[in-house]
Amino acid sequence: MPIREAEDPEIRSMKGLHLYHFFLSNCAQRVALTLAEKALDFTPRAINLLAKENTKDAYFRINPLGLVPALVHDGVVITESIDILRYLEEQFPEPSLYPEDAALRSVVDDWMDEATNHHNGVIKTYMYAMAFGGEKSPEEMEAYLAKQKSDPDVAEFHQQATAGFSEARVLEAERDLFALFDRVEAELDQHRWLVGDDFTYADVAWFVQYFLMSRAGVVDFAQYPHIRRWGAELMRRPGFDQGIRRLQPGYAPIACRVLKLRSRIRRGSRSPRRARLAAA
Repeated sequence: MPIREAEDPEIRSMKGLHLYHFFLSNCAQRVALTLAEKALDFTPRAINLLAKENTKDAYFRINPLGLVPALVHDGVVITESIDILRYLEEQFPEPSLYPEDAALRSVVDDWMDEATNHHNGVIKTYMYAMAFGGEKSPEEMEAYLAKQKSDPDVAEFHQQATAGFSEARVLEAERDLFALFDRVEAELDQHRWLVGDDFTYADVAWFVQYFLMSRAGVVDFAQYPHIRRWGAELMRRPGFDQGIRRLQPGYAPIACRVLKLRSRIRRGSRSPRRARLAAA
């Protein structure tokens, strides 16, 4: 688990829970939703990725990868969203977002691990290719690489995002993404929630993918009725209002409309309902 006591005395002196987030970060929304579902008081600290605040020295002292989210708990820094969820479960076990049944708990862990394993290669690749973009100048990339030396995979991702992903890689990510949503849809055809009939970390881990990609116009979920039903039910929970909705800035709807337009222009068509087939 990426957990460490901060070296900076100002960070080390912070009391309580502080969440560093960005309103379009699906990973940060996982943590905010969990904090709200557990009724934990926390201080939200917005990091504007559009203004590249995550690349500034002040934020690198919190997360040396320059990524959101980061959670500071009484001077201890925890990064990586799924690891933060597991940390919160250890520190604040009630109410638990795991099922009581050990076998079902293992299934929840598998869904959480899937979210981590497919984050860069599938979800983030597709989002950056379709809507976000790299948007780092050569000078900004050079400065970023000079500071971020601890994770070469993250550095490589940002280099490729800035240069532009190949069509083959985007098509592969799209195919894998729809295969994942097919699995989620199949499970929700059998259960109210993703793992059985109780709300769990599996729902937290995967709802944010649906929420981001639908509002950014990257995927058309018309062929996924169970995912849409599930998403609507989750958005009626108080945890959604307290953990996600309240952290959205006033300009969020405008930003999402821009992403939808950008996605449509890059694709040359409406958001897909299924993966495109790569040319033979």
